[in-house]
Amino acid sequence: MHATIKNIIAEMAPFFPLSLLRRHGSYLPVMPFYHVVSPVRLPYVNSYKVRTPDEFEGELDYLLRCFEPVTLEDILKNPDSRKMHLSFDDGLKECYTEIAPILKRKGIPATFFVSPDFVDNRALFHRFKRAILETNGILRKGERTFTFGMNDELDEIATGCGIDFTGYKPYMTMEQLKTLQKDGFLIGAHSLNHPEMWLLGEEEQYQQIAKSMQWVVDNFTPEIKAFSFPFTDDGVGVQVFNRLRHEGVVDVTFGTAGLKYDRAQNHYQRIPIELSNNRSIKKTIHFEFLYYHLRELFSKNIVVR
Repeated sequence: MHATIKNIIAEMAPFFPLSLLRRHGSYLPVMPFYHVVSPVRLPYVNSYKVRTPDEFEGELDYLLRCFEPVTLEDILKNPDSRKMHLSFDDGLKECYTEIAPILKRKGIPATFFVSPDFVDNRALFHRFKRAILETNGILRKGERTFTFGMNDELDEIATGCGIDFTGYKPYMTMEQLKTLQKDGFLIGAHSLNHPEMWLLGEEEQYQQIAKSMQWVVDNFTPEIKAFSFPFTDDGVGVQVFNRLRHEGVVDVTFGTAGLKYDRAQNHYQRIPIELSNNRSIKKTIHFEFLYYHLRELFSKNIVVR
């Protein structure tokens, strides 16, 4: 029922002018995020809708008509619903080959969040392993759920069927990341190896954040220490956020819950664009603003931990 209501709101949302939707109450900046853009099908991605470069550029053109693209530093200094900051999770190589050239040509700042264990293709995300097995017909899509802790089982299935995961090289290299930084983009942390954080204990959650952030600091010395939660920040308690802030581990963190305030200090919720419902960019953005105001009527537009 909840999904049905959200779909109805999404269909209604484009009829409300964006100027009206963002006029009252919200000073939340718009934080759209993607994972990858590719002109060809990627055998290791089947959990979200991958945009082609033309589709991605068309969505950027819409966003540029509606919002001012700014750096993360500007967002933190002066948040405003007329501003946006783009970010990209997982550190896939298309961030370097496809996405960054478009952003540079259009003058759009962005942050790229990476998991240290995957840089230089030293390891492979467990969800990518599952997708490869599904693409090869070894697993049926959606039939089984595999989590981070089931990496060994996925490896055993692949070995038994003659699939070599090491042949897949989806990630950026350190050299490419260094080039992105030289081009003015910010590099942030995205956990060590992309686990489901809600399955981890509090100390494990903290270590995933602190160690991945330290790796970014050691290799890139970013002006802003930024961390984005893999999958979602659900299940991460206020104690973890307080410890991160108290120990100076991060300057800002990000979730994936859409246009919402969050009780955790310096923690922003981003808008996922590549959802499987395949809404247009206009419908996605208008929905987020309209849904924000509707939740506000019931005091439900703040994430409580």
